[in-house]
Amino acid sequence: MKKQLLATALISTLMAAPAMAKEKKEMASETAWGLGTGATIGAVVGGPIGAFAGAFIGGIIGEKEAAENTVESQQVMLSQYKDTDQQLRSTLDRNRSLTAQIDALENEQNRLEQARIDNLLAMTVQFRSGSSRIEPHFAEQLDQLALILKRKPELSLNLNGYADIQGDESANLSLSQRRADAVQAYLVDQGVSGEQLYAQGYGEQKLVDNGNEYETNFFDRRVTLTARGATQSQMAKN
Repeated sequence: MKKQLLATALISTLMAAPAMAKEKKEMASETAWGLGTGATIGAVVGGPIGAFAGAFIGGIIGEKEAAENTVESQQVMLSQYKDTDQQLRSTLDRNRSLTAQIDALENEQNRLEQARIDNLLAMTVQFRSGSSRIEPHFAEQLDQLALILKRKPELSLNLNGYADIQGDESANLSLSQRRADAVQAYLVDQGVSGEQLYAQGYGEQKLVDNGNEYETNFFDRRVTLTARGATQSQMAKN
């Protein structure tokens, strides 16, 4: 009779445990469930000693189930982390590939830009005899040069004016200066900073042809362009 009353009391007490265990963590809940179940079975079978032994064994079972659930949950999280890591690696690989493509395009663009600058610097502005007027054909080329100079304010140029051997030498020196000044003024009108340009006339110096024929003299009536170093630019300002 006492055994039955004790078992009944234990069963009544332990049946209230699940309601209280809801407020605890999952592992504690499963352990408590194991303890309660084991104790109940032990009480019915073996009285108080059986209840204690059953509770002990049931607790072990509950902890084992809680641990298995935790491991399973961690495995799920690990799988999710692996998926996320794989996505990140894939994204990084794509970014590296895009960066390499952008670098290649920038290098090619810089190469083409430099080639264009070199081509324009090789330009020679030719003039009619006794004139410092810029002809339309050369104006178009100077327009392209102006665009580059405005994009590259660090680039400065020497504008070297020349004349042929026809006429007075001092007059030719003055004419060559007017030609260099005309090219400078045209570029400034297109928006180029005057600090990027240094105009200098050299008269009959550096003749292309020493002959006295009109056709060959044409190549001497010119303004040439050369890139100007930082030292030269500073000297021109002083």
